[in-house]
Amino acid sequence: MIDKITNNRTFLLLIRLILGIVFVYASIDKIIDPSKFSNTIDNYHISPYVLNNLAALVIPWLELIIGLFLILGIFLNGSSFIAIILLVFFIFILVQALFRGINVNCGCFDLDVSDLEDSQLRIKMIRRIVEDILFLGLAFIINKGNKEN
Repeated sequence: MIDKITNNRTFLLLIRLILGIVFVYASIDKIIDPSKFSNTIDNYHISPYVLNNLAALVIPWLELIIGLFLILGIFLNGSSFIAIILLVFFIFILVQALFRGINVNCGCFDLDVSDLEDSQLRIKMIRRIVEDILFLGLAFIINKGNKEN
């Protein structure tokens, strides 16, 4: 069954477009306001502040480039592989924050969630983890499908 899915060019195009649009959309707010994104990264308490600033400048542009490559269908092996790495990292940092009791906005799309209560923020984090796992599955399908074609 997986082989049928990965060999279906129309399905691969559709999931490439979906994942590409998600990556492009996720990058926009972060590119517009890197300092806010740096503060969001800092709230995870997993890296030094200097690295947070560097990540806030690099990750959004990487997301934008990966998204555009997925949409345009170029460098699919590399872009889907980097998407997989980023999604695994995003899932890891969200899960570790959730288990440590750190209620943070993931920084994925909407950087301003200051009016949410802790329980709402935790639910939003869990939802983002599930979405990222689904996106990770799409990235694996793109990666496998591109290697077979």
